[in-house]
Amino acid sequence: MKALRERVQAKKNAGTLIEPEEPLVITQDEYQEVVIVEEPQQDDWFEMLDRDADRWRNLAASLVLIGSILGIISGALILQGNPSEAFVSAWNSDEQTADISGEILLDVEGTGVENVTVELLEQDSRAQLQTTSTNEYGYYSMENVAKKVHIIVFSKDGFQTVERTFSPDDAGLMPVTMKTGNDTRYEDNSETIGGPSLDFAVALASGIGIVTVLASFVGVQAAVEMRRGRHYRRSQYFAGFALFGRGFIIIGPTLILAGMILNIFAKFDFEDQRED
Repeated sequence: MKALRERVQAKKNAGTLIEPEEPLVITQDEYQEVVIVEEPQQDDWFEMLDRDADRWRNLAASLVLIGSILGIISGALILQGNPSEAFVSAWNSDEQTADISGEILLDVEGTGVENVTVELLEQDSRAQLQTTSTNEYGYYSMENVAKKVHIIVFSKDGFQTVERTFSPDDAGLMPVTMKTGNDTRYEDNSETIGGPSLDFAVALASGIGIVTVLASFVGVQAAVEMRRGRHYRRSQYFAGFALFGRGFIIIGPTLILAGMILNIFAKFDFEDQRED
């Protein structure tokens, strides 16, 4: 290239004009020099690709880490809010009370029945604990009823007596339908709230909380693997398991999934993939 410039400069100094149709002759040595100049640009291109892969990998690691941290927070809230209170509630259920209320309706018309006697009985001894009667709209209520199985009896002259076994809570009881007659009708609602179902709910909440926390810690390890850039498959497997972290329901899994997708673009930036 230097020789070419010298030839052109010599012609200018000699006052000769370069005809447009005159062919430009480049020697073999000059051609090799031109080719050699282009080689560093190809190296710069690969360096730019490596830098982009590093950016994708670091961004993926950041998303997975944030989603995993949200999962740890969610798991901690589950373990803190449910098992302790629910388990104590189930353990001391006999000592807690609830206010109950309900409505008594006429079978045919569906209107409230007034002056129906309502008796609350102890389940085993059938000892009377409380008694009340319905108002003009057929409503009744009782306060401070222990949260265990009781018997409640509804009676009025000319109507069937309704004897219901139930477990009280702070919600209203199912309406009672009165029918004409002199016999007794038995109803069993004692399985609405029971010890085994509450214990199962406590165990289920505890299990969900533990799985959430463990999966989220695996997600943190996945973010570390992505930052190191050594094992691609391991980082993806760990991130996939971290989806069970359920950080704030869908926010955490969405961030982790986005990180896994971005990590695909940086696949060949991992050491084990370069060796393949």
